[in-house]
Amino acid sequence: MIRIIRYPVGASLALAALWCMTGPGTGLAGLSLDPGPGAKSTEFSARGGLRLMWYNTENLFYPADDTLEADDGFTPGGVYHWTWERYREKLTRLARVIVAAGQWEPPDLVGLAEVENGMVLEDLVSHPILAPFHYSYLHRDSPDHRGMDVACLVRDGRFRVTGWRAIPPVGSGDLARTREFLHVTGTWGRRDTLDLLLAHLISRYRGTGATAGYRREQATRLAALADSVCRIRKGGLLVMAGDFNEPWGGYGLEPLRIPGPAGDTITCFPRGDQGLSYKFRGHWSGIDLFLVPGPAGCYRVEGSVFRHPAMLTDDTRHGGSMPFRTYEGFRYTGGFSDHLPILLDISRPIFPNAP
Repeated sequence: MIRIIRYPVGASLALAALWCMTGPGTGLAGLSLDPGPGAKSTEFSARGGLRLMWYNTENLFYPADDTLEADDGFTPGGVYHWTWERYREKLTRLARVIVAAGQWEPPDLVGLAEVENGMVLEDLVSHPILAPFHYSYLHRDSPDHRGMDVACLVRDGRFRVTGWRAIPPVGSGDLARTREFLHVTGTWGRRDTLDLLLAHLISRYRGTGATAGYRREQATRLAALADSVCRIRKGGLLVMAGDFNEPWGGYGLEPLRIPGPAGDTITCFPRGDQGLSYKFRGHWSGIDLFLVPGPAGCYRVEGSVFRHPAMLTDDTRHGGSMPFRTYEGFRYTGGFSDHLPILLDISRPIFPNAP
């Protein structure tokens, strides 16, 4: 589904500012539009750069009950007591993160994981904080057994979608009841082209070893798709983004690390310790990744994790900090997500021959 929504900018900006100061959640580590440390400057957008964001939203369910039994826990009467008030507060937090990540110039493309359906996307893009930036969304209900899908928000006027498709899971059986890949094609800047592949590989809910083989199959499919796109769209830029549920060096992602037929390799962003976006049992890892195959040509590509202090909380069990999540088990904590978002900036150097 793609839905384009337009609003009167002046009135919406005033309403957005009001929500940022007084909206739900401001008393609980609320995130204002102050971008905090590590945010990018609006000068980047003024120079014609393209900013991408990937964010696993942690169970963004629509509270109303539906025919899917696996999501019954995320209803007002379910075990998580997922009320409309909690839902609205989470939407506000997510909207704040998206805007704060760009310092009043939010990302041009936002890949999202763990969204239930088009209704949550409709509510998110029409939220008073995001409405002034005219996002549309791309989404299709997937066969995921929990109803968790991948989606993409697109800023109208910043990126022009020329085509998109959902790619079904590989194989069959229980493991194949997972989310689809999303392939978005479009143009930006001075007729620059971009192919964006969004993925949320199968989780480690049965243990790392139990699902690693299927993640490897998914990675093999992604590598084949990337090779096909690179052969067809010579000179264009391809970016893969997602929650891969393994770090870049993991067994399941090995097919993506093998050089392609032309000898091209994939570069991973953010790199090394700068890409830690998820913490599990006291250990930070970089499982949210941007992958760029082959040479980036005339483009300059930079990746980072968006780490605003309000999006972190104390890790009382293991020490240090951790993402301020919405739930700890069945206990509602009222945070943002169990993941931190990652950003990718794509631009042409002012001096093309500069290193």
